[in-house]
Formats: sequence, C-alpha cells, structure tokens
Amino acid sequence: MITSPVDLWCALCKSAGLELRLPSGRPGRDADVEDGLRLALGVPASAASLADWLAADAASSRPAVGTERLLVAVLESQDGYARMMRDILDLLVTAEARQASHTLSVEFKFDEVSSPIKATLEEFRATVNRIEHVLERRPILPNNNLMGVLSNSLYAFFSYQYTENFPPLAALTMTGHAKLDAHLATIAALASGFQALWKQHGATRPQVGHAGHATLDDPAAAVLRGQLYRATDCWELAVLSGAQTLAQQVVSGQMDPEAASELLSTALRDIEWGENWVAHTIQDLLDVLHLPAWQRRHELYSVWVGTRLLKVVAQCAPDMHFHPVDNVLSFAFGGSRLATFNWNNKQFDVWAELRSALVGTSAKRTTAIQPDFRILQPSLAQPADLQTTYVLECKHYLAASVSNFTQAAADYARSCPKALVHLVNHGPADDTVMRAKLAVALQTRTRFIGDATPLEEAASQALSTAMRDAVFPGWVPPPSRAQPAPAAPIRAGAAGYIALVWDASLEDMDLSLRILAPDGTRTQTVNFSEKGALDAPPFARLVEDVQGGPGEERIDIAAWHFNRYQIVATNYSKSGRMAPDTLHCHIVTDQGVTRLDCPEGLPAIRHEWKIAELSYEQGELTIDPID
Repeated sequence: MITSPVDLWCALCKSAGLELRLPSGRPGRDADVEDGLRLALGVPASAASLADWLAADAASSRPAVGTERLLVAVLESQDGYARMMRDILDLLVTAEARQASHTLSVEFKFDEVSSPIKATLEEFRATVNRIEHVLERRPILPNNNLMGVLSNSLYAFFSYQYTENFPPLAALTMTGHAKLDAHLATIAALASGFQALWKQHGATRPQVGHAGHATLDDPAAAVLRGQLYRATDCWELAVLSGAQTLAQQVVSGQMDPEAASELLSTALRDIEWGENWVAHTIQDLLDVLHLPAWQRRHELYSVWVGTRLLKVVAQCAPDMHFHPVDNVLSFAFGGSRLATFNWNNKQFDVWAELRSALVGTSAKRTTAIQPDFRILQPSLAQPADLQTTYVLECKHYLAASVSNFTQAAADYARSCPKALVHLVNHGPADDTVMRAKLAVALQTRTRFIGDATPLEEAASQALSTAMRDAVFPGWVPPPSRAQPAPAAPIRAGAAGYIALVWDASLEDMDLSLRILAPDGTRTQTVNFSEKGALDAPPFARLVEDVQGGPGEERIDIAAWHFNRYQIVATNYSKSGRMAPDTLHCHIVTDQGVTRLDCPEGLPAIRHEWKIAELSYEQGELTIDPID
C-alpha cells in the first residue's frame, strides 16, 4: 500500500530498477532522474537524497510535497523517454510504408545472451501509445454525470444555502478512520478544484452559467459545458455539506464508519481525482515500468540515435530502402543491414553492430571493433573496415568518461581509416577536450557530441545536422522545398479554403476551424464531428474526414462572415511526428496562397498544432501564425 511520497519513490525505484548510485558511490546512469525531481520539487542541495528529504518533509508539520505532486513530477520527468519511443516508432512507420507487404515487425537484440525485444509494428505502436497515455495522465475533474453520482449519493445529508459568489470552503471534519478520511479529502479537493475552474469563467455563478451557454455550438466543449452548469446549483457547497454531515454522524456514533466509507467509495470509484487518481495512476505507471521497453531503456537510447541517422538518410536520399528479413527489421547485436541508399551515384549500406577487425592495440578491445552503427560503401575487394565511411557509437553516460570515450573513438578511427567517427553521449561530452587527447592524425575525422537527448530539441537537431554533414557533405535541400506547394484554385463564388496536408508518417490528422467571439471564446467549430455549412452560418464546411496518410483535409469558405477565426490541426491517432517536413497548411484566398509549415519542436504529448488566427476587417484577411 502506497500512502506517502516516500512509499511512492521507494516503490518506483524498486520496480524501475533505477540506477541512482554505483557500488562505488558515484552517481549512476539514472541519477539525472533524481536530480530532475529534486529541481522540480525544490529540494535543497544540502539534502543527502530525495528519499531522505521526502521522509523529513512528511514528518514536518506542513509537508511541502504530497503523493500527487510527486507523482505528477515523476510523470513529467519521463517526457524524454516517451519522445524517444515515439521517434523510434516514427522511423518504423516510415520503414513499413516503404515495404510492399506493410506487415513489418521489429527486433532489438542488445547483446549475445539476453532475450531480444520482438514485436509487430502494431504491438510496438500499442506499447508507445500506452506509455504516452500513462505519462500524459493528470488529475481530471469529473464530468457532469460523475458529478451527479457523487451529489446523489450525499443528497440525504445536504444542508446548505445558495450563494451567488464563490465563498471560501470550510475544512471537513476528519473522523480518524484512514480510508474514510481519504475519501473526505478527495471530496474537499474536488470542491476546491471546481471552484478554481469556475472562477476562470466568471466571478459569479450566473456568469459561469452564461459562459457554459456560450459553448452550445461547440460539440468539443460538451464536458466543460456540463461542469460549468453545475456552478449554478452550488454543487461544491452541496457535496461539502453532505460530506460534513456524514463525517459528523460517524464521529458522534450515529453512522458506522465502514458503511460511510463504502458509500463514498462507490460514489468516487470512477472519478480520477485526489487519492483515486493517485492509486490508479501509480498502478498504471508501475505496469509501464515492468515493460521490457522500459527495463532496456538505456540500450534503446542507441536505437534512438540510430533512428536519427536513418531519418537523415531518408531525407537526403529519397531512394533509401530498408532491409527487413522475413518482414523483421532487426537491430541485432550480431550485425544487421538496416538500409541501402545511393549518393553521388554510389551505393551505401547502413549497418547495426557490424563486427570487423581491430587495427593496432587497444586497452579496451582485443581483436575486433563493433560500433553501434556504421555506413559502408560495399566492395568485394576490400574488408569491412576499408569499406566503412561513417561510424556512430552511442553512450548513455551521466558524466563523460574521457578515457573510455577517447579510447573507443581512437579504435574506430584507426581501424576505419576512411571513416568519419561520431561518438554520441546522453550526458555531456566536451569535444574540444576529448579530441585533444587523440593522435593528431585522428582528430580531424572524429567528433564527440554530448547532451544528445530526445527532450532537447536543439541538441537533437544539432546531432542530425552533424550526421548529415558527415554522411552527405555538400547536400542542399531540393529547390522545391523552398517553394509553396501548388494549391488548387478557389471554386467560383467562394471566398477561399484551408487545406491541411500530411505525409505517410502521420495517420489520422484532423483540421478544425474555430470561430471566435471578440473576447476570444469559441462560438462555433467546423471539424470532423460538426462539418458546417456553406449556405448558412458558419459559411464554412469540411469536405471530408480523411483518416490515413498521406492525406489532405480541406475546409471550404463560402464567405468570411465573422471577424476572428482560429485554425488548429490535431493528431487524432497520436502517431508520427508533426514536423516541418511532414505537415503543412495552405490558406488560399483571393489575396493569394499562404503556406505554413508545422514548426519543429512541438511538445510530443500535446498532439496539437495551433496553426494561425485569422482576422477579417473591412474586406481584408490578416493571417497571424500561432505556434
């Protein structure tokens, strides 16, 4: 039973197998997880460990961190892991799209003895979706139906008076029964949470009710609308009064505490808030931490770096094709050919874990080298080392090991005399310092790249740029990339249209046009569920809901009838990566064509691109990009 932040942290460390400290006492590979949580929670540097500080905080008269806050911080700390898994999935989706059978499986075999991770693409996609779903979870205020279940269960205990404003909420009486008091605390948190929500929409209950009425034309606002309407009947005062009466009856002996606890357990069972949310989320998170993909997350880091290389190859060499064996794309310890491409009229192969002879002597290796990835220009007349044009080695070190890193780079550069060598680390790596440790003849062909993580978009992009410059020197984007894509003409009598276009790496993208009131609130929406009309307000209509990629959705505009609009793209399937080279929008009017490319670095867990706001004044349309 997890009843405190200390219990939660200890359970997570045990289940996740976090390597916080090495036997020597030095920080382990997961020390950055603890460091990130310490920073997020405001733990002073003087604290010996997060566990020690959490224990001391729990024992204080006013604890600063509750279980829910720690759990949210843990979920947020794993955004980089979720992005890594999504990037790997995106590459696999691209690989499957280039296969005739479209039935790709994947295998990750990290060493000679361990059992590999094997999955079909759909199984891997389900794993990634499950990870993202759990890590995205946050306490959610219940909808109108669940609010009704709770208020109905307490109806017999109600005793309150209507107030037009939102008065401060009184504390509930605690009974001394742990389970019942936890339920009472959840009800108090719900009441406070709803007051905070309502105050965002109005200073009084009638104002909040009016805000709810203003969402009538927006199907997507149905949940919010029901929550706002509940403000008008003093829902929070009613349930608090009922809970208070129930608690007083338990304290006075008029009601059995087990019966009271059971009543509230049933009423709160489906509500994801307070202790309920914590209990459900902890279990789901622990399930994720037992997945092989989590247990081998450090090894999967090298796969992620490899996907960056393969994505660069796919961008620069459009004829690249993958080499699954029996429909299995294998990242195998024993060596596997992943892909082939052409560059400057020459063929190149991308290999994972290909072993070849060691040249010279090494303090780390005896007879062979086996970098994580390498690119070869195949030749029957030369050994693999002489065919190699690029070497990529990946390290998941919290702190750079100068001797380890430089020895590996020297062995690879010396053994592969025609190759450029990149050594990439999850943590820092000082290129200037480390290159200076190499023989002068090897320095120009070697580069150390640190802090390359999925979470740091700038660092990830810098890594991709370094790979591109090494593998495709002199490459420039095709001229067509800088030109607006051709757009169909506006139909006769229409005012224009908006088109969202995406490639095969994305699946079900949804285009929405929101009509905004002068204060910015949404009044109407045109999307897949409310397609609109051309001969009546909103004078805009979605042509078709497209549910696969590559695809295009289009909203025709008969007239610019309103002053403010907002265009939004939503990744409904949550697959692929919304990026400049995968997703763009055309806004076509009689003033011309405006093309907006999806910006780089949108949060992976958001699944939404707020494209632009349109303003129509005195016959002129102004387009202001948002993201």
